[in-house]
Amino acid sequence: MSSIAELVAIKERVEAEYLARPGVTGIDVGYKVVGGVQTDEVAIRVHVEKKKASVPKAQQVPASIDGAVTDVLERTYELQVTRKPLEFSVQADTTHYATLQGGISMGPSRAVGGFIFAGTLGAVVTDNVSGQKAAVTNFHVACVDSGWHVGDRQVQPSRIDTGTVPGDEFGAILRAVLSSAVDGAVVSIDAGKTTAGTIVDIGTVNGTKPATLGMAVRKRGRTTGLTHGSVDGLSLSVNIDYGDGLGVHTLTNQVSIATDTTQNPLFSDHGDSGSVIVDSTGAVVALLFAGSGTNTIGNPIASVLSELNISIPLGKSIFKDIKDGRKDFIKDKEKELRKDFIKDKEVKKEVIKDKELKKEVIKDKELKKELVIDGKQLKDIKDGFHKVPDLPFDPGDPGDGPGFGGGLAARLAELEVRLGSLESFISPELRPDLTSSAFSAEEQLSTDEIAALRAEAERQVADAATAKSDLDNLLG
Repeated sequence: MSSIAELVAIKERVEAEYLARPGVTGIDVGYKVVGGVQTDEVAIRVHVEKKKASVPKAQQVPASIDGAVTDVLERTYELQVTRKPLEFSVQADTTHYATLQGGISMGPSRAVGGFIFAGTLGAVVTDNVSGQKAAVTNFHVACVDSGWHVGDRQVQPSRIDTGTVPGDEFGAILRAVLSSAVDGAVVSIDAGKTTAGTIVDIGTVNGTKPATLGMAVRKRGRTTGLTHGSVDGLSLSVNIDYGDGLGVHTLTNQVSIATDTTQNPLFSDHGDSGSVIVDSTGAVVALLFAGSGTNTIGNPIASVLSELNISIPLGKSIFKDIKDGRKDFIKDKEKELRKDFIKDKEVKKEVIKDKELKKEVIKDKELKKELVIDGKQLKDIKDGFHKVPDLPFDPGDPGDGPGFGGGLAARLAELEVRLGSLESFISPELRPDLTSSAFSAEEQLSTDEIAALRAEAERQVADAATAKSDLDNLLG
């Protein structure tokens, strides 16, 4: 299935061709309608004045365009301004509002061709040129035709709705535009007039937002009041007849609104032109200017703001929400900090435990110092090894070095010297007398026995050196 962006791209490639065909009033991307019921399928929709049983092949809408599903809708669009002869009786919202705001009746002070006109003041906005408050409505509401001028005075309510000239005049046209995207006008507000950034029956205007397919929307207009609907089409290109002096204009990238008939029979009607269309939060998404039965069209608000050089600020309620949100944020942070503080206290307890453990480790180290090997403390063993004196000869082969050439007695005497150097191991009273045999009347050792004794002595010396190295590593 193609995305909405892909469908819009296809629609834009073929829209000029289809809009040029007889009887075609528009083309957009929106929900396909089957048997009068809107479905969830999105299609390229061709709008026509009248569906016909027989259409020349060259003018038929194919079942698909470049792989995109199509639909044909019977819709004829009209500007939703109302005009009446000067003597026409009043109707709709005729209230004289002390505070200028959105959703109320307005119209030009001048009559055009013997007719007076009524539309809707969409919202109070900011004129980016002067920084002053102003009112936004449609070009065809404030200007009506090609004979308009900057400075043309406007009245609230409209002259149709009992507004009087000049008593009920509130401002004059500053700028107006009828382009391929916007049918709009910005009207100054006279000094001393009270204004509000609200819409009757809706509340505060809360900035702007792009329309999206399926978005629930509302509007408050001079004729039908507060109504509900939803966005059922995007990127609508439509042909609209603006009458003598202006003729047919094609507006592109428009927003299509379907009526929520469970709440109101129509979303808009004549006299509702100029209303702003808002979402459920009060954000403006479009400026209403035309309709066809239960369907309505609006200029995308981003284009309106850009081409009229106006802005719609966030309302006070939004700032209140932000402030309240900030309070909630702070409360949440306080809760988090409180939790963290409790965790820190737990950590502190663990640290205290760690300190106690550290004391135990220190005690263990002290205990380690008190450990003994064969009745000697480790420190004593270490000190004993460090106390070994330098020998006055090369301690090589016991049978070859100096001092070892005088026979068995001399060799035994040298072993006594070595053992004497390890006095920390063996106390004097426990040392054996190696100058004589351990047994009386013992025969002299044989050559083989002497060799075995020598080997054993060398092994013991090596073992002692290894033990010293291990202890140095352990205690160092």
